[in-house]
Amino acid sequence: MTAFSFSIEPYGENGWIATLSKGDMVERALTVNAAADALRDRPGVTDAVAGVESIVLRFRPSEIAAEAAKTMLNDALHTAKAHSARSEAVIEIPVCYGGEYGPDFEMLCEKLGISGEELISFHSAKTYRVLTVGFAPGFAYLGPLPDELQTQRLATPRAHVPAGSVGVAGAMTGVYALASPGGWPLIGRTPKCLFDAGADEPFLFSSGATVRFTPIDEPTYTALKAERS
Repeated sequence: MTAFSFSIEPYGENGWIATLSKGDMVERALTVNAAADALRDRPGVTDAVAGVESIVLRFRPSEIAAEAAKTMLNDALHTAKAHSARSEAVIEIPVCYGGEYGPDFEMLCEKLGISGEELISFHSAKTYRVLTVGFAPGFAYLGPLPDELQTQRLATPRAHVPAGSVGVAGAMTGVYALASPGGWPLIGRTPKCLFDAGADEPFLFSSGATVRFTPIDEPTYTALKAERS
């Protein structure tokens, strides 16, 4: 028995979208990702894309009827294994907070009415789950974020966010594996390598992984960055 509910609606000409509601954020996110993994290789399916609380299923009408595709999506969500138990391995992410590495750090402290020390403590005191990986390649959505740090996205997104940047938005914190545009308030940056083109799994983060942030100072950031050179 699942602790969440969901609705399924048409999505474009040959697609369905299921949106989950209620229940735990982590359970919803890991369930839609597990369902997408199970659906991608099914006959007639052209793609299955998961978000944090939704999944889009696209299909070939020449191979599968629309109602059959809808039933397939419904069944996948009911049977998906969310694996919501915390994984044993924890990915440690060192972060230098504030300054040039977190250009929105001071603004966010003022907006939230907390000190810099409190922001760092709130952000690094807990472990997170990778809810999903999207909008840019390797970008990790992690949660849930403590209530004390929840805020809106920037009114004007940045055209360039450096790789390794750590941001917060809504109930999530995010890590940019690659440089890209982005609209999340940035609080810090990690020197850790998040993308290795030569690896079997080039991106460090995958759905369901457990992550902890560790505060470091600027000299440590510089030293760790130099080790990668």
